Amino acid sequence: MHKIRRVAQILRILSKHGFDEVISRSNIDRLIPDSILLWNAHTKRIFEEDFNVRVRLAIEELGPTFIKLGQLLSNRADIIPDDLRQELIKLQDEVPPEPMKLQEKLAKSLGIDLDEHFESITEEPIAAASIAQVYRGTLRDGTAVIFKVKRGQINQIVHADLDFILDLVKLLRSKYEIIQKINLYEIVQSFANSLIGELSFTNELNNIERFRRNFKGNSLVYVPKIYRAYSNDEILCMEFIAGFKINDVERLLDQGLQPQTVLQHCLDLYLEQVLQHGFFHADPHPGNVLINQTGQIVFIDFGSMGFMIPRDRDMIEAMVINFLMNDAKDLIRNVKKLAVVHHIDDERQLERDAYEIFQMIEENALDDIDISVMLFKLNKILQYNSILLPDFVYLLLRGVSILEGTGRQLHAELNVPESIKPFAKKIAQQKMSAEYIKKQLLDKAKFMKDVLSEVPEDLITLLEKAKADKLTLNHKIQDFDRMQLVFHRIGNKFLLSILAMTFGVGASILAHGRVGYLIWGMPILSWLGFTVSFILSGILLVYLIRSK
Repeated sequence: MHKIRRVAQILRILSKHGFDEVISRSNIDRLIPDSILLWNAHTKRIFEEDFNVRVRLAIEELGPTFIKLGQLLSNRADIIPDDLRQELIKLQDEVPPEPMKLQEKLAKSLGIDLDEHFESITEEPIAAASIAQVYRGTLRDGTAVIFKVKRGQINQIVHADLDFILDLVKLLRSKYEIIQKINLYEIVQSFANSLIGELSFTNELNNIERFRRNFKGNSLVYVPKIYRAYSNDEILCMEFIAGFKINDVERLLDQGLQPQTVLQHCLDLYLEQVLQHGFFHADPHPGNVLINQTGQIVFIDFGSMGFMIPRDRDMIEAMVINFLMNDAKDLIRNVKKLAVVHHIDDERQLERDAYEIFQMIEENALDDIDISVMLFKLNKILQYNSILLPDFVYLLLRGVSILEGTGRQLHAELNVPESIKPFAKKIAQQKMSAEYIKKQLLDKAKFMKDVLSEVPEDLITLLEKAKADKLTLNHKIQDFDRMQLVFHRIGNKFLLSILAMTFGVGASILAHGRVGYLIWGMPILSWLGFTVSFILSGILLVYLIRSK
C-alpha cells in the first residue's frame, strides 16, 4: 500500500508541473487504482515557466531519489540536451531537517546506555541532506565525533521511487526508439544499484576502511577514524574533522599553504585513487574535500565511490598516457576496448576530433579552457559514434569536472597536461619494472593455460551437439566462399599437425621397445616414423610462414 500511495504522490507532482502528456502516453497511471489517484486534472498549471525549469522544480519536489538521478543525468552530456543539463546542475541535495528524537533513536538502534559512552550529544543537526542528517557528539575521553543518521522511512521511499522509475523507463522504451538508442534503462539500473549501495551505512563504513588502507603511510591525506561500536546500517559514527573547504583560498594562505601546491597534491591523490587503486571518490566537491589543522587533505562522505576492475584500470592508465603523448590512434583503440557499445564508421574523423581536443587542452591554461565547449565536443563525438562507456567512466568524468571547478578557484593558470605528467611518468616506470613484467607474463601464462584446458571441452560439446543434430547457427555469415577457403586451409594445417604428431609418437614408442632390425641402436620403423614426422613438420612450417 505504501508503494501505491508513493506512486500516486509522484503522479500528482508530475501533473502539477504540467507533465500530463508523459503520464497519458506512458500509461503509467494504469499501474494504480483510480481510487488512489486523487489529483485534480484541472488545477492551475505553471506553464508560464520554461520547460527545463519545470523539470527541475518537479524533480526537487519529488524528493531524494529523483534529485540524485537528476544530478547524475546533469553529468551525462552524451544523452541530455545542454539547456536541460544546465538546469539540472542547479539541483541541490539540501532539505530542511526532519524532527528526530536522536538520543532515543541512538540508544534503541545501538543497544547501549548513551551516558556510559558519550559526554554529550547535540539534538540539533549541523547538516541535513535528503538521505541523512548529521549531528555532533563527544565521547567520554573528550574526542569529538559526528553521527550520520538516516531519515525515517527513507529506505521504503527510495525503493518505491526506484521501482517507479524503472517501470516508467520500461514503458517509455517500448514507445520511444530514442530511449532504446541512448540505453537509458541500463543507465537507470546502474543508478539504482549505486543508490541502494549509498543507502547502506555499512557499505560506506567499509569504503572508508578500504580508502584508509589504500593511503596508509601517505602524509598528504588524512582519513577520519570510524567507530564501529557506535555504527550500523542506520547510523555512522566517525571522528569530527576540524577543517575548512579546500577552495577557501584565504584560509589556505592564513595557514601558510600555497593554493597551487594544495591543488597539485589534490590532483596527485585523485590520480592515485583512479590509476593505482581503482577505487575513487565519485563526488569530490569542495564540501567533501577539506583541509585539516595540520594542512592534510581530508576526503569525507564515502557513500558514492567509483570501482574499477584491474583490466579497466589498465585501460584508463593507457588512455592517460595516450592523451599525454597526443596518440589519437592508440587512444581510439583503447576506447573501443573499453566501450560497452560502439559503432565507429569513420576512424579518421574520430582521430581528427581527438587531436582537436588534445590541442584545446594542451595550448591553454585552465582558466582559458571553455569546459562547456569541450564537453559539447566530447558529447557530439560519443553520440555520432554511438559510444557507450562503462558506468565508472561517467563517475570519473563527473569527479574530474568537479575538480576542474576547484582548480579554477585555486590556480587558474594550471596547465592540466603538465600537472599530471609527473604522476604519469611514475606509472610508466612502474610498468617497466621487472616485477610488473613478471606479473604480466604470469597472467598471460594462466590465460593460455585456461584456454588450452577449456578448448577441448568446448570442441567435444560442439561435436556432441552436431552428432545429435542439435547444432544451430543463427548468425548471418558474410563472404562465405572466403570463409570456406579459410576453414579448408585451417583443416589442412590441423591434419598435418595431427599426422606429424602421430608418426613422431609412434616412432618414439617403437624406439623404446627396440623391436625389429636395428640401425645404430634404433628400429628401422622408428627411423621411418621420425623421417615422415620431420617431413610433415617441415611442410606445416612452410604453410605457417606463407600464411597471411
